[in-house]
Amino acid sequence: MESEPQVTVLFIEKPHEVNAYVHGPFTPRPLDAERISLRYPHITGPLEHRGLECVEDFGLSDYVVHALLPDGGHLSIAPPQETDDAHPAIPGFPDSWHVTRNHPEDDDQFEVIYNSEPGGPHEHNRGSVPAMLAVVYQRLAQLGVPGREELLATQARAEQLLREAGFVDRSTTTDIQFQLPPDGTGLAARSAAVTRAVRAFQSEGIGYACPADLLGEVVQAAPPAMPSSSRDSAARVTSAALPPVALESTEPREWTSGQPHQQVARQR
Repeated sequence: MESEPQVTVLFIEKPHEVNAYVHGPFTPRPLDAERISLRYPHITGPLEHRGLECVEDFGLSDYVVHALLPDGGHLSIAPPQETDDAHPAIPGFPDSWHVTRNHPEDDDQFEVIYNSEPGGPHEHNRGSVPAMLAVVYQRLAQLGVPGREELLATQARAEQLLREAGFVDRSTTTDIQFQLPPDGTGLAARSAAVTRAVRAFQSEGIGYACPADLLGEVVQAAPPAMPSSSRDSAARVTSAALPPVALESTEPREWTSGQPHQQVARQR
């Protein structure tokens, strides 16, 4: 299954300007109290530092960490469930860990990555988090999941390509935002700038989404797939939630994204 891009650029057109928002695992975003880990910060912190979005859910008898993967699958990192060791003396620090890889649409992807439970191949590590994370990181590398440095480089490259296309940095503490200068920017100039940027994103595997009529011509290359979720009925990246954007109109409009030959209806 093809992985979704973890860095995506969303173009928003207003009456006299075009804004481009860069979204990735390390872009600024509003603090969400529901995402703050109270039980496993020593696990979710390192994984999110590597660019993976993590959520916690209650399992059979204790909380489980789910780390979302770019291909739509996830890792499940669980302490013992419904056993004598299911209630550790210190919450969040059990005597063992069990890590699996799962995919909701492909049962063949299921695998046990780590097992330090009694009788497991990593039993000697017991509840060591560093030992568990070392094995998880090794498997992520084998799966081709990009690490922090690669993602940061891709995000920086997306920003550079926007500058080269004529966009000006207008970033804030909550958005990485670029804008075409409104003065003297007619429809033809806006279309040319967005088309230059999209061609560059396609050639370098960076995701994008923009109104189809902003492109000067239909780009036939095969770019990476655009994440299949939404941002305010516009676009959202599954590996990093997009902050809301004030849109100018409620009329339906055709959008094009990084999915080859795919157009999705969006609301402006």
